[in-house]
Amino acid sequence: EYFLTDDPKVNGKSKMKKAFCEPGNVDFCPPIALLTYFGGLDSGAGKVTISRSPENGGDVTYTSKSQVEADFESGVLHPGDLKGCISTIMVEVLTKTSEAIKKDGSAAKGVKALKAWEKKMSKQKKK
Repeated sequence: EYFLTDDPKVNGKSKMKKAFCEPGNVDFCPPIALLTYFGGLDSGAGKVTISRSPENGGDVTYTSKSQVEADFESGVLHPGDLKGCISTIMVEVLTKTSEAIKKDGSAAKGVKALKAWEKKMSKQKKK
């Protein structure tokens, strides 16, 4: 799946729930990649807190990708907790992006043209 800038909140969350996130697999884990980039962990300036229930160890804060990977690989960080955190971040990012596009006339026209093309292509595919 992919994210669109105009995805409603519910789509952003449901898409992240479906994301591939095999427990312990840090070699290919899109939620970790997204968290690293959009959480600012790749620049060293970010700090991300993942909310967890007290039974699961309580909230945990990460300042680097290597910390996230180490906890995920060892099983300390559960895929559901990781996905919950990154889905919240992605919804915030997409909401801001969508609002900026709506304010920019040229960008809004581009989105409209892209949607029209997408609709046209989906009709051709059905034939």
